[in-house]
Amino acid sequence: MYLLRFLATPMVVLCLLYLQGCTSWQINQLSAELPTLGPEKTLGKLEKIDPPDRDRSQYLLNRGLLKFYTGDLAGSRQDLEQAKTIMKSLKAVSLSENFGALTTNETLRSYGGTPSEQVLVHAMLAMGYLFSGDLDGARVEMLQADVTMSQLGDTESVSGQLASVRFLAGLIYEMNGELDDAMISYRRAYQIIRAREEKVPEALATSLLNVSLRRNNENLNDEEYQRYVSEFGREASLPGAHEGEWIVFYHDGVVSNKTETRLSVFDSNLEAQISVVMPHYPQSRYQARQLSIGAGDLKRTEVIEMIEQRAREDLADQSAKTMAAATVRAVTKYQMVRKARESGELGGFLANIAGLISEQADVRSWNMLPSSIQVARLVTPLDASVGIVAKNVELPALNKLGSRHYGVALVTSLNNRLLSYPPYEGLEPIEGQPNEQ
Repeated sequence: MYLLRFLATPMVVLCLLYLQGCTSWQINQLSAELPTLGPEKTLGKLEKIDPPDRDRSQYLLNRGLLKFYTGDLAGSRQDLEQAKTIMKSLKAVSLSENFGALTTNETLRSYGGTPSEQVLVHAMLAMGYLFSGDLDGARVEMLQADVTMSQLGDTESVSGQLASVRFLAGLIYEMNGELDDAMISYRRAYQIIRAREEKVPEALATSLLNVSLRRNNENLNDEEYQRYVSEFGREASLPGAHEGEWIVFYHDGVVSNKTETRLSVFDSNLEAQISVVMPHYPQSRYQARQLSIGAGDLKRTEVIEMIEQRAREDLADQSAKTMAAATVRAVTKYQMVRKARESGELGGFLANIAGLISEQADVRSWNMLPSSIQVARLVTPLDASVGIVAKNVELPALNKLGSRHYGVALVTSLNNRLLSYPPYEGLEPIEGQPNEQ
């Protein structure tokens, strides 16, 4: 009877951890298939998964994004709001979860999202409001994003600071006539990109030039404006009386999945090598593909946020803490195995198996995000349509959207559906394959 009980312990651990890891594996598999299946079929498969509570936020983030891509903006907003609430509540993590993560593995901790994900959920919610025609709702979400980035930021790090979100905030403020706030956001986007030593996209350069000029009554001698003129080598390009602007966001690709890797670490107290399991991103092979836009001259989107890079930066920022916790667990399990071996050969064998089974890296992430976020900003006559070349569809002339001088559109590489602000019923998806370029 004692032997049966002893055998049952590692088997129970095996079953529980298999079920725990199964959801992560399923979601990772769906993420890998997303570029081929497209958002609609992937959403159908995802909704068949019943995640444990600790994986709920990851599940809702991915489901909310897929709903967004399929045009279910109300459903997307509901899922992303729930995910945002869960992530905020996890800032006060329960002692039982911390103990489980410290003694068994990190997957026993509820998923709270990386710094970038905590910010991006605001951006996706803001876009959902915007493409539903609710500019005020989008503005409120951007105010919340600013609070989140302020909480995450410090003077020595750009962790959790996203230029794409600052740019979106600037655009929303600009469309709302709040030029001072728009300038602050565009300026912060510029500062983040410069801190990362990345290229400033033309859309951001245009925004900095145009808004810095407009907010000073088009004073060409304004010091900040002249500084941007000098840096970008051109003047502002303000629309004329019969012109407006389209700002096009492009989500390209699907971000990489985390994997796990085993490292061998020497512990001086034990005088032994111990095995530590860590989350890991494989080397990225992603190369950004630009979206071509026909508006008189052919324009192309440019990268404003490389999500592949942000994901790896977030993981690297947490690596020391993750390594420390993994080492503590590995030492504890090593000592357990050694004591079990002293009690008998079978006990040592079973304890060793239980230790190997229970140690898993946390490979959860918001892994259906795009690999990159790109943007283009272009001036067009109010009566001229704009062609999205790869999708074989046209954005309507701005005068068809009412008395509007701004139009915003989102395109994804994953399907042929376009979202726009102001919402326009004529933007129907075009028949074709996902990833049509």
